[in-house]
Amino acid sequence: MSIRRQLVDLSMSIVMVAILLSTGVTLALTLREEYRHMEESLTDLSMLLSRTPVVRSALESAEGGEDLDGFLQEMEEDVASVDLVVVADANGRVCYAPDESLVGLSFSQEAVDALQNGEEICLRPANPALDTQQGICAAVRDKEGRLIGMVFSGIYRRSVTRLVLGTVAQFVGVALAVGIIAGIMSVRRSKRIKQSLLGHEPDAFARLFLQRQDILEALEEGILAIDRDSRVIYLNAAAARMLSLDRESAVGQALHDIYPRSTLDRILKTGQPEYNVSLESLKHVRVLSDRVPIREGKEIAGAVGIFRNRTEVTRLAEDLTGVRHMVDAMRAYTHEFMNKLHVILGLLQLGEIRQAQEYIMDTSRIQQEAVGRIARCIKEPSVAALLVGKASHCAELGIRFTLDGTSRFTAATLPPEACVTLLGNLIENAADCLNQSPRSAKEITVAVREEEDGLWLCVEDTGPGIAPDLRGKLFQPGVSTKGSGRGTGLSLVREVVEAYRGEIRVESEPGMGTSFFLSFRRGTEGAQSEEEET
Repeated sequence: MSIRRQLVDLSMSIVMVAILLSTGVTLALTLREEYRHMEESLTDLSMLLSRTPVVRSALESAEGGEDLDGFLQEMEEDVASVDLVVVADANGRVCYAPDESLVGLSFSQEAVDALQNGEEICLRPANPALDTQQGICAAVRDKEGRLIGMVFSGIYRRSVTRLVLGTVAQFVGVALAVGIIAGIMSVRRSKRIKQSLLGHEPDAFARLFLQRQDILEALEEGILAIDRDSRVIYLNAAAARMLSLDRESAVGQALHDIYPRSTLDRILKTGQPEYNVSLESLKHVRVLSDRVPIREGKEIAGAVGIFRNRTEVTRLAEDLTGVRHMVDAMRAYTHEFMNKLHVILGLLQLGEIRQAQEYIMDTSRIQQEAVGRIARCIKEPSVAALLVGKASHCAELGIRFTLDGTSRFTAATLPPEACVTLLGNLIENAADCLNQSPRSAKEITVAVREEEDGLWLCVEDTGPGIAPDLRGKLFQPGVSTKGSGRGTGLSLVREVVEAYRGEIRVESEPGMGTSFFLSFRRGTEGAQSEEEET
């Protein structure tokens, strides 16, 4: 049975029980009050008539019967709650009545004896001939107090039945109306509850919740959600691990009590999503975060942050970057040696054997000197492979690539992956600029100097320089002079420099060239930024 049907049945059962109980009790009290009111009306009328002079004189003198009959008929018509009014003599025999067929009928001896013994009224005197459901008999006495007759007023059974049925019908009508209204409200309420469950049954909703819970817990991305009061309402295992938080104690607490540097709560004010926000966890784990608001209709009910371990992502990216540069070096060497082989083949075909021998020796010497210089200066294989590949690539483009002879690098100050990212992007950026430049003198100079107090990197080119309007936003993502889809290299350079607490300086003169100077002090390896990047 569906939850909606269960809610309707439960609500209607409660309503029906309440209606039956309230209607039964109220109906009983109402009928009791009606009977009491009826009895009081009959008693008052009988006592009033027993003291009326016209009744007393008619019983004492046996005259004026027609006037008394008319008077009694008027009383029946004027008093709506009375059906019958008759006057009897001291022996209980009816002598005056609006209906002549009632004259001569006698009351029970019990009623006569009660009135003769001094009682003023007798409730419900037995007289089946009168067919009354309710009646009151009052004594009529002369001045000496002797019983000279009695007055009876009553209500027929059919009138009482009609009164009871009318009252019951009213209560039943009210009960039905209340039941219908309650049914409509139950249906609407059950519909709203079903909508609040997104159309699911409770068991299906619970099953779906557990499935989603397992899925969220299995994600490598961390998820942290807060409500509109900036209190943590959900934290999966990955987020707790990345942010170095205890899940059980974190849920329900204010966000800034457990994570003081977080700015997730500003989404509650702005209502705007934020993507790829760089931040730092409590144990210096580099994290990238996407933040989006949680909405209920048009109102913001909270915010959710999705975290990715940037340390791992950066490591993989740097590894891939090193491999890519090695592949580029191999490709460049293949292309360059193919050209040289073609030259050697041509010399041999022309019979210039001595010249071919000299060409081979010169080429081998130049290549050995270039590779040997890089190998002597740069002891880290991945960085050396990068520089060899870039040198070959520049040779293909007609760009002179020079490594400063005083360069040294042993990965003691900066991880090789970070150095590959920095040099690779700066050299690639310089090569692109020179390749588009119409100048004949194209040169890139690289210097890597590792000293006792730190590491200095320098990449210089003789390109067209940087326009003044671009210098202020040079390291922003997407800023490039080479068209759309570019402009990520220098932003990566800035992120690595900031991650390792380095410094970067740019010198550029239009038409002369550009120089990038990067410096890192010892003791900063693996350090992370203190503040969130917003």
